[in-house]
Amino acid sequence: MRILVVAEQYPWPAADGYRRRLDHMVKGLAKLGQVDVVALHRPGTADPQDPGIPSVKANAVPVGPDAGLRKWFKTWVRSRFPRRVLGVDWTPAVEEISTVSSPGAPYDLVWYSHVDSWVGLERHIHARSAIVDFDNLENIALRLRRKVPPRFAPGASPLSKVKVIARWLTSRAFDLVDERRWAKLQIRCAESVDKVVVCSDLDVGRSGCPNAVAVGNGADRPEAVHTDRLSLRSGTPTMLFVGALDYEPNTEAMEWFVRDVFPAIRAQVPDASVRIVGRGSDLIAWTSEVDGVELVGSVPSIESELLNADVSIVPIQVGAGTRLKVVEALANYIPMVTTTVGCEGIDLVDGTHGLIRDDAHSFAQACASLLTDGELRHELAIGGAALFEERYDWALIESRVADLARSVIDTAC
Repeated sequence: MRILVVAEQYPWPAADGYRRRLDHMVKGLAKLGQVDVVALHRPGTADPQDPGIPSVKANAVPVGPDAGLRKWFKTWVRSRFPRRVLGVDWTPAVEEISTVSSPGAPYDLVWYSHVDSWVGLERHIHARSAIVDFDNLENIALRLRRKVPPRFAPGASPLSKVKVIARWLTSRAFDLVDERRWAKLQIRCAESVDKVVVCSDLDVGRSGCPNAVAVGNGADRPEAVHTDRLSLRSGTPTMLFVGALDYEPNTEAMEWFVRDVFPAIRAQVPDASVRIVGRGSDLIAWTSEVDGVELVGSVPSIESELLNADVSIVPIQVGAGTRLKVVEALANYIPMVTTTVGCEGIDLVDGTHGLIRDDAHSFAQACASLLTDGELRHELAIGGAALFEERYDWALIESRVADLARSVIDTAC
Protein backbone atom coordinates (compact mmCIF):
# COMPACT_ATOMS: atom_id res chain seq x y z
CA MET A 1 0.00 0.00 0.00
CA ARG A 2 1.09 3.59 -0.69
CA ILE A 3 0.03 6.23 1.80
CA LEU A 4 0.59 9.98 1.80
CA VAL A 5 0.57 12.04 5.00
CA VAL A 6 0.36 15.83 4.77
CA ALA A 7 0.74 18.13 7.75
CA GLU A 8 1.02 21.76 8.73
CA GLN A 9 4.07 21.08 10.91
CA TYR A 10 6.99 18.72 10.38
CA PRO A 11 6.75 16.23 13.26
CA TRP A 12 10.35 15.26 13.95
CA PRO A 13 11.76 15.83 16.51
CA ALA A 14 8.47 14.93 18.17
CA ALA A 15 8.91 17.47 20.94
CA ASP A 16 5.34 18.58 21.66
CA GLY A 17 1.82 17.19 21.76
CA TYR A 18 0.94 17.83 18.12
CA ARG A 19 4.17 16.30 16.83
CA ARG A 20 4.02 13.30 19.15
CA ARG A 21 0.50 12.49 18.01
CA LEU A 22 1.46 12.83 14.35
CA ASP A 23 4.59 10.73 14.89
CA HIS A 24 2.48 7.86 16.23
CA MET A 25 -0.17 8.24 13.53
CA VAL A 26 2.61 7.80 10.95
CA LYS A 27 3.98 4.77 12.82
CA GLY A 28 0.54 3.20 12.72
CA LEU A 29 0.15 3.87 9.00
CA ALA A 30 3.64 2.50 8.31
CA LYS A 31 2.42 -0.93 9.42
CA LEU A 32 0.57 -1.08 6.09
CA GLY A 33 3.35 -0.16 3.67
CA GLN A 34 5.21 2.81 2.17
CA VAL A 35 4.38 6.19 3.72
CA ASP A 36 5.40 9.52 2.20
CA VAL A 37 5.21 12.52 4.53
CA VAL A 38 5.00 16.07 3.19
CA ALA A 39 4.96 18.61 6.02
CA LEU A 40 5.66 22.29 6.45
CA HIS A 41 8.84 23.30 8.24
CA ARG A 42 7.80 26.50 10.00
CA PRO A 43 10.18 29.32 10.99
CA GLY A 44 11.48 29.10 14.53
CA THR A 45 10.98 25.36 14.84
CA ALA A 46 13.68 22.75 15.40
CA ASP A 47 15.80 21.52 12.50
CA PRO A 48 14.09 18.57 10.79
CA GLN A 49 15.21 15.11 11.83
CA ASP A 50 14.88 11.82 10.00
CA PRO A 51 11.88 9.95 11.45
CA GLY A 52 13.84 6.73 11.80
CA ILE A 53 10.78 4.71 10.83
CA PRO A 54 11.24 1.94 8.24
CA SER A 55 9.23 2.52 5.05
CA VAL A 56 8.69 6.23 5.82
CA LYS A 57 10.09 8.93 3.54
CA ALA A 58 9.71 12.40 5.03
CA ASN A 59 9.92 15.75 3.26
CA ALA A 60 10.19 18.94 5.33
CA VAL A 61 9.03 21.83 3.14
CA PRO A 62 10.40 25.23 4.27
CA VAL A 63 7.81 28.03 4.40
CA GLY A 64 7.86 31.63 5.53
CA PRO A 65 6.12 33.01 8.60
CA ASP A 66 2.33 32.99 8.74
CA ALA A 67 0.67 36.03 7.21
CA GLY A 68 -0.24 38.85 9.56
CA LEU A 69 -3.66 40.42 10.00
CA ARG A 70 -3.10 42.99 7.25
CA LYS A 71 -2.60 40.23 4.68
CA TRP A 72 -5.46 37.93 5.63
CA PHE A 73 -8.10 40.32 6.98
CA LYS A 74 -9.74 41.30 3.66
CA THR A 75 -9.81 37.69 2.55
CA TRP A 76 -11.25 36.65 5.92
CA VAL A 77 -14.09 39.18 5.61
CA ARG A 78 -15.05 37.88 2.16
CA SER A 79 -14.45 34.15 2.70
CA ARG A 80 -16.02 31.30 4.66
CA PHE A 81 -12.74 30.30 6.29
CA PRO A 82 -11.48 30.81 9.86
CA ARG A 83 -8.53 33.15 10.08
CA ARG A 84 -6.05 30.44 11.07
CA VAL A 85 -6.27 28.61 7.75
CA LEU A 86 -5.77 31.84 5.79
CA GLY A 87 -2.39 32.66 7.28
CA VAL A 88 -0.46 29.69 5.87
CA ASP A 89 1.23 29.67 2.46
CA TRP A 90 0.85 26.14 1.09
CA THR A 91 2.46 26.94 -2.29
CA PRO A 92 5.81 25.22 -1.53
CA ALA A 93 3.95 22.12 -0.35
CA VAL A 94 1.82 22.09 -3.52
CA GLU A 95 5.02 22.07 -5.56
CA GLU A 96 6.38 19.17 -3.51
CA ILE A 97 3.09 17.27 -3.81
CA SER A 98 3.23 17.57 -7.59
CA THR A 99 6.43 15.49 -7.60
CA VAL A 100 4.91 12.55 -5.69
CA SER A 101 1.20 12.57 -6.58
CA SER A 102 -0.24 12.10 -10.08
CA PRO A 103 -3.55 10.93 -11.59
CA GLY A 104 -1.82 7.94 -13.14
CA ALA A 105 -0.41 6.69 -9.84
CA PRO A 106 -2.82 7.65 -7.05
CA TYR A 107 -2.06 6.89 -3.43
CA ASP A 108 -4.19 4.27 -1.73
CA LEU A 109 -4.82 6.72 1.11
CA VAL A 110 -4.07 10.31 2.04
CA TRP A 111 -4.02 11.18 5.74
CA TYR A 112 -4.50 14.90 6.43
CA SER A 113 -3.22 16.15 9.77
CA HIS A 114 -5.82 18.77 10.73
CA VAL A 115 -8.42 20.45 8.58
CA ASP A 116 -5.85 23.12 7.69
CA SER A 117 -3.86 20.77 5.47
CA TRP A 118 -7.04 19.50 3.81
CA VAL A 119 -8.01 23.09 2.93
CA GLY A 120 -4.55 23.85 1.57
CA LEU A 121 -3.83 20.67 -0.39
CA GLU A 122 -6.84 18.49 -1.15
CA ARG A 123 -7.26 19.91 -4.67
CA HIS A 124 -3.71 18.85 -5.57
CA ILE A 125 -3.62 15.27 -4.23
CA HIS A 126 -4.60 12.12 -6.11
CA ALA A 127 -5.69 9.33 -3.77
CA ARG A 128 -8.34 6.62 -3.72
CA SER A 129 -9.37 7.36 -0.13
CA ALA A 130 -8.88 10.05 2.50
CA ILE A 131 -8.89 10.46 6.27
CA VAL A 132 -8.65 13.80 8.09
CA ASP A 133 -7.37 13.87 11.67
CA PHE A 134 -9.31 16.77 13.20
CA ASP A 135 -7.49 16.08 16.49
CA ASN A 136 -9.29 18.96 18.24
CA LEU A 137 -12.75 20.31 17.44
CA GLU A 138 -11.79 23.91 16.86
CA ASN A 139 -15.32 25.29 17.18
CA ILE A 140 -15.59 23.80 20.68
CA ALA A 141 -12.18 25.19 21.62
CA LEU A 142 -13.18 28.71 20.56
CA ARG A 143 -16.52 28.47 22.34
CA LEU A 144 -14.77 27.64 25.59
CA ARG A 145 -12.08 30.28 25.04
CA ARG A 146 -14.68 33.04 24.78
CA LYS A 147 -15.84 32.25 28.31
CA VAL A 148 -12.43 33.01 29.84
CA PRO A 149 -12.15 36.63 31.04
CA PRO A 150 -9.06 38.77 30.42
CA ARG A 151 -6.22 38.08 32.85
CA PHE A 152 -3.72 40.57 34.20
CA ALA A 153 -0.25 40.06 35.61
CA PRO A 154 0.09 41.04 39.28
CA GLY A 155 0.79 44.75 39.62
CA ALA A 156 -0.33 45.55 36.08
CA SER A 157 -0.82 49.27 35.46
CA PRO A 158 -4.20 50.71 34.42
CA LEU A 159 -2.85 51.36 30.92
CA SER A 160 -1.61 47.80 30.49
CA LYS A 161 -4.99 46.51 31.68
CA VAL A 162 -6.75 48.64 29.08
CA LYS A 163 -4.48 47.18 26.38
CA VAL A 164 -5.16 43.63 27.58
CA ILE A 165 -8.91 44.23 27.54
CA ALA A 166 -8.74 45.74 24.04
CA ARG A 167 -6.81 42.73 22.71
CA TRP A 168 -9.21 40.38 24.49
CA LEU A 169 -12.29 42.05 22.99
CA THR A 170 -10.78 42.02 19.50
CA SER A 171 -9.73 38.37 19.62
CA ARG A 172 -13.08 37.24 21.04
CA ALA A 173 -14.94 39.09 18.30
CA PHE A 174 -12.93 37.16 15.72
CA ASP A 175 -13.52 33.97 17.70
CA LEU A 176 -17.29 34.42 17.64
CA VAL A 177 -17.25 34.44 13.84
CA ASP A 178 -14.61 31.74 13.50
CA GLU A 179 -16.43 29.39 15.87
CA ARG A 180 -19.29 29.17 13.38
CA ARG A 181 -16.91 28.96 10.43
CA TRP A 182 -14.99 26.08 12.00
CA ALA A 183 -18.21 24.17 12.66
CA LYS A 184 -19.30 24.51 9.03
CA LEU A 185 -15.81 23.83 7.66
CA GLN A 186 -15.48 20.63 9.69
CA ILE A 187 -18.80 19.40 8.31
CA ARG A 188 -17.82 20.28 4.72
CA CYS A 189 -14.52 18.49 5.17
CA ALA A 190 -16.15 15.38 6.65
CA GLU A 191 -18.60 15.17 3.75
CA SER A 192 -15.74 15.06 1.25
CA VAL A 193 -13.59 12.32 2.84
CA ASP A 194 -14.04 8.75 4.01
CA LYS A 195 -13.41 9.24 7.72
CA VAL A 196 -12.56 12.03 10.13
CA VAL A 197 -10.70 11.36 13.36
CA VAL A 198 -11.17 13.01 16.76
CA CYS A 199 -9.58 12.29 20.12
CA SER A 200 -12.48 10.83 22.08
CA ASP A 201 -15.96 9.34 21.94
CA LEU A 202 -17.16 12.59 23.49
CA ASP A 203 -15.86 14.53 20.49
CA VAL A 204 -17.37 11.99 18.08
CA GLY A 205 -20.77 12.99 19.41
CA ARG A 206 -20.00 16.70 19.46
CA SER A 207 -18.57 16.74 15.94
CA GLY A 208 -21.88 16.28 14.15
CA CYS A 209 -20.06 14.14 11.56
CA PRO A 210 -21.58 10.69 10.84
CA ASN A 211 -18.20 9.40 9.66
CA ALA A 212 -16.25 10.52 12.74
CA VAL A 213 -14.25 7.93 14.70
CA ALA A 214 -12.20 8.22 17.88
CA VAL A 215 -8.44 7.71 17.95
CA GLY A 216 -7.21 8.87 21.31
CA ASN A 217 -3.92 10.27 22.47
CA GLY A 218 -1.46 8.12 24.32
CA ALA A 219 1.96 7.87 25.87
CA ASP A 220 4.98 5.66 25.35
CA ARG A 221 5.72 3.03 27.93
CA PRO A 222 8.56 4.64 29.94
CA GLU A 223 11.95 2.95 30.11
CA ALA A 224 12.53 4.20 33.65
CA VAL A 225 9.71 4.82 36.08
CA HIS A 226 9.35 5.43 39.81
CA THR A 227 6.45 3.26 40.96
CA ASP A 228 6.74 3.85 44.73
CA ARG A 229 4.99 7.13 45.53
CA LEU A 230 4.87 6.69 49.31
CA SER A 231 7.82 9.06 49.70
CA LEU A 232 8.67 12.28 47.89
CA ARG A 233 11.23 12.13 45.10
CA SER A 234 13.42 14.76 46.75
CA GLY A 235 13.46 16.96 49.81
CA THR A 236 11.14 19.45 48.11
CA PRO A 237 7.48 18.62 47.36
CA THR A 238 7.43 19.18 43.61
CA MET A 239 4.55 19.70 41.20
CA LEU A 240 5.03 19.58 37.44
CA PHE A 241 3.24 21.20 34.52
CA VAL A 242 4.26 20.27 30.97
CA GLY A 243 2.90 22.18 28.00
CA ALA A 244 3.70 24.68 25.27
CA LEU A 245 3.21 28.13 26.77
CA ASP A 246 2.70 29.75 23.39
CA TYR A 247 -0.59 27.80 23.31
CA GLU A 248 -3.18 30.03 24.95
CA PRO A 249 -5.04 27.38 27.01
CA ASN A 250 -1.74 26.47 28.69
CA THR A 251 -0.79 30.11 29.25
CA GLU A 252 -4.15 30.90 30.84
CA ALA A 253 -3.99 27.73 32.93
CA MET A 254 -0.63 28.50 34.49
CA GLU A 255 -1.39 32.17 35.09
CA TRP A 256 -4.52 31.07 36.95
CA PHE A 257 -2.60 28.43 38.89
CA VAL A 258 0.26 30.70 39.96
CA ARG A 259 -1.98 33.63 40.82
CA ASP A 260 -5.04 31.96 42.36
CA VAL A 261 -4.04 28.43 43.40
CA PHE A 262 -0.36 28.29 44.32
CA PRO A 263 -0.48 30.76 47.26
CA ALA A 264 -3.08 28.56 48.97
CA ILE A 265 -0.87 25.50 48.45
CA ARG A 266 2.15 27.27 49.94
CA ALA A 267 0.06 28.29 52.94
CA GLN A 268 -0.33 24.58 53.75
CA VAL A 269 2.94 23.24 52.29
CA PRO A 270 5.45 26.12 52.65
CA ASP A 271 8.26 24.41 50.75
CA ALA A 272 6.10 23.30 47.81
CA SER A 273 7.42 24.12 44.36
CA VAL A 274 6.08 23.93 40.82
CA ARG A 275 8.16 23.38 37.71
CA ILE A 276 6.67 24.82 34.50
CA VAL A 277 8.18 23.09 31.48
CA GLY A 278 7.57 24.03 27.85
CA ARG A 279 8.47 26.46 25.10
CA GLY A 280 7.17 30.03 25.16
CA SER A 281 7.96 30.58 28.83
CA ASP A 282 8.70 34.25 28.16
CA LEU A 283 4.94 34.79 27.78
CA ILE A 284 4.47 34.22 31.51
CA ALA A 285 7.84 35.57 32.65
CA TRP A 286 6.24 37.28 35.66
CA THR A 287 5.56 33.88 37.28
CA SER A 288 9.29 33.29 37.80
CA GLU A 289 9.29 36.08 40.40
CA VAL A 290 6.95 34.08 42.64
CA ASP A 291 8.69 32.07 45.37
CA GLY A 292 8.54 28.36 44.62
CA VAL A 293 7.84 28.77 40.90
CA GLU A 294 10.54 27.43 38.56
CA LEU A 295 9.96 28.57 34.98
CA VAL A 296 12.06 25.95 33.20
CA GLY A 297 11.22 26.57 29.53
CA SER A 298 12.03 24.01 26.85
CA VAL A 299 14.01 20.89 27.75
CA PRO A 300 15.73 18.44 25.38
CA SER A 301 14.02 15.49 27.05
CA ILE A 302 10.99 15.38 29.33
CA GLU A 303 11.90 12.03 30.91
CA SER A 304 13.95 13.45 33.79
CA GLU A 305 11.21 15.95 34.61
CA LEU A 306 8.62 13.19 34.76
CA LEU A 307 10.90 10.97 36.82
CA ASN A 308 11.46 13.63 39.49
CA ALA A 309 7.93 15.01 39.85
CA ASP A 310 5.75 14.19 42.86
CA VAL A 311 2.47 15.52 41.45
CA SER A 312 1.34 16.42 37.94
CA ILE A 313 -1.02 19.38 37.53
CA VAL A 314 -3.38 20.01 34.60
CA PRO A 315 -5.22 23.25 35.46
CA ILE A 316 -6.65 23.71 31.96
CA GLN A 317 -9.76 25.90 31.76
CA VAL A 318 -10.42 25.90 28.01
CA GLY A 319 -9.63 23.78 24.97
CA ALA A 320 -10.77 20.71 23.09
CA GLY A 321 -9.36 17.28 22.38
CA THR A 322 -7.39 15.27 24.93
CA ARG A 323 -4.21 16.23 26.74
CA LEU A 324 -1.05 14.21 26.27
CA LYS A 325 0.18 15.54 29.60
CA VAL A 326 -2.59 13.56 31.32
CA VAL A 327 -1.74 10.20 29.77
CA GLU A 328 1.99 10.83 30.23
CA ALA A 329 1.37 11.27 33.95
CA LEU A 330 -0.65 8.05 34.03
CA ALA A 331 2.12 6.15 32.23
CA ASN A 332 4.78 7.44 34.62
CA TYR A 333 2.95 6.66 37.86
CA ILE A 334 2.59 10.36 38.69
CA PRO A 335 -0.51 11.21 40.73
CA MET A 336 -2.32 14.19 39.27
CA VAL A 337 -4.75 16.98 39.94
CA THR A 338 -6.70 18.11 36.89
CA THR A 339 -9.72 20.17 35.99
CA THR A 340 -12.70 18.58 34.27
CA VAL A 341 -11.66 20.23 31.00
CA GLY A 342 -8.09 19.05 31.51
CA CYS A 343 -9.07 15.38 31.45
CA GLU A 344 -12.00 15.69 29.06
CA GLY A 345 -12.23 12.72 26.72
CA ILE A 346 -10.06 10.54 28.98
CA ASP A 347 -11.72 7.88 31.12
CA LEU A 348 -10.31 9.31 34.34
CA VAL A 349 -12.30 8.51 37.49
CA ASP A 350 -11.98 11.01 40.33
CA GLY A 351 -10.40 9.36 43.35
CA THR A 352 -9.28 6.29 41.38
CA HIS A 353 -6.95 7.59 38.65
CA GLY A 354 -6.47 11.18 39.82
CA LEU A 355 -8.21 14.08 41.53
CA ILE A 356 -10.57 16.28 39.49
CA ARG A 357 -11.11 19.79 40.85
CA ASP A 358 -12.35 22.92 39.09
CA ASP A 359 -12.22 25.90 41.45
CA ALA A 360 -9.07 27.45 42.87
CA HIS A 361 -9.74 26.47 46.50
CA SER A 362 -10.48 22.79 45.86
CA PHE A 363 -7.63 22.52 43.33
CA ALA A 364 -5.22 23.87 45.95
CA GLN A 365 -6.58 21.52 48.62
CA ALA A 366 -6.14 18.53 46.32
CA CYS A 367 -2.54 19.48 45.49
CA ALA A 368 -1.72 19.99 49.17
CA SER A 369 -3.25 16.61 50.03
CA LEU A 370 -1.17 14.80 47.43
CA LEU A 371 2.03 16.57 48.46
CA THR A 372 1.57 15.51 52.09
CA ASP A 373 -0.18 12.12 51.87
CA GLY A 374 2.05 9.35 50.54
CA GLU A 375 -0.66 6.69 50.72
CA LEU A 376 -2.98 8.78 48.53
CA ARG A 377 -0.18 9.49 46.06
CA HIS A 378 0.64 5.80 45.77
CA GLU A 379 -2.99 4.71 45.42
CA LEU A 380 -3.69 7.17 42.59
CA ALA A 381 -0.40 6.38 40.85
CA ILE A 382 -1.21 2.66 40.76
CA GLY A 383 -4.76 3.28 39.54
CA GLY A 384 -3.60 5.70 36.86
CA ALA A 385 -0.92 3.34 35.56
CA ALA A 386 -3.48 0.55 35.24
CA LEU A 387 -5.69 2.83 33.13
CA PHE A 388 -2.73 3.64 30.88
CA GLU A 389 -1.92 -0.03 30.39
CA GLU A 390 -5.51 -0.78 29.44
CA ARG A 391 -6.27 2.07 27.03
CA TYR A 392 -3.59 4.68 26.40
CA ASP A 393 -0.37 2.95 25.38
CA TRP A 394 0.74 4.38 22.01
CA ALA A 395 1.43 0.84 20.79
CA LEU A 396 -2.28 0.03 21.14
CA ILE A 397 -3.28 3.26 19.42
CA GLU A 398 -0.90 2.70 16.49
CA SER A 399 -2.60 -0.64 15.86
CA ARG A 400 -6.01 1.08 15.87
CA VAL A 401 -4.72 3.58 13.29
CA ALA A 402 -3.51 0.74 11.08
CA ASP A 403 -6.86 -1.06 11.38
CA LEU A 404 -8.78 2.12 10.53
CA ALA A 405 -6.62 2.88 7.49
CA ARG A 406 -6.83 -0.71 6.22
CA SER A 407 -10.62 -0.66 6.53
CA VAL A 408 -10.91 2.63 4.61
CA ILE A 409 -8.55 1.45 1.86
CA ASP A 410 -10.35 -1.90 1.49
CA THR A 411 -13.72 -0.17 1.26
CA ALA A 412 -12.45 2.26 -1.39
CA CYS A 413 -11.11 -0.62 -3.48
